[in-house]
Amino acid sequence: MIIDIYSKVLDALSKKPFRLWGISLLSCLLVVVGDSLVVTIPAVGIAITWLLTTAMSMIFLRGYLGEEVKCTQLFECFKNWHIVKRVLGGIGWSTLWVFIWSLIPVVGPIFGIIRAYEYRLVPFILMNEPDVDIMESREVSKQRTKGYKGKMFLADILWVVIVIIGIVIIGLLGKIPLIGWMFILADVLIVIAVLAFGSLFSGLISSAFYVEINKKTPNAPYYEEPADNKADKYCPQCGASMKLSDIFCPSCGIRVEPEKSEPVNESSDSVKEEQ
Repeated sequence: MIIDIYSKVLDALSKKPFRLWGISLLSCLLVVVGDSLVVTIPAVGIAITWLLTTAMSMIFLRGYLGEEVKCTQLFECFKNWHIVKRVLGGIGWSTLWVFIWSLIPVVGPIFGIIRAYEYRLVPFILMNEPDVDIMESREVSKQRTKGYKGKMFLADILWVVIVIIGIVIIGLLGKIPLIGWMFILADVLIVIAVLAFGSLFSGLISSAFYVEINKKTPNAPYYEEPADNKADKYCPQCGASMKLSDIFCPSCGIRVEPEKSEPVNESSDSVKEEQ
């Protein structure tokens, strides 16, 4: 499933790389401004940060689904008091529980990380599912992420580990006389790319999991993927996309029987031709 998620995220990123990157960068700058207010006016700074990050989650979702994204969408959580109250109440409630679990001696940080992944879908639920109560959004996210927390964690760290290994290997090649400077330059460019696009990639991963999980959740909003993203068939065990000719799932490896086409009644066709 993780490979399938990566594939879809890279495909979405390739379609609107600069627009998504520009909005993501603007969001980071505005969050920094919001964080700076935490020192002077804590409540205002925290509220601005939560509203901006929630709005950015929705932009990531639109980008993943191939929809239009605009800078003005960064401020959609500020439109009216109902949205502001819903976002601040839901995010604040889930953040409080993550903080409480993190206070447990010794194992607190581990439980805090687990709860953070349990509540990963809260921003999407608050904005897309008005029927879900503010205080219930945490429990809804917890139920939907059962069986997915480990996959989300691996999806978050796998690309980071791969990048770090690549940087280390290229750094070692940088010690080669005469041509080593080229590898050092490559290392610098990779670090710059990670700093520029890392948060964007992670945001799209969260959106991808929200869409994929909702596909398998009864009564949850289902998002139609762009036509060029649709697979010929899906694995019945992990839900990964597959080509019609695939026999084994590229994600979990189970055997998937090929779909049989409807048999053609040759006798009836020949009778029609004779008539």
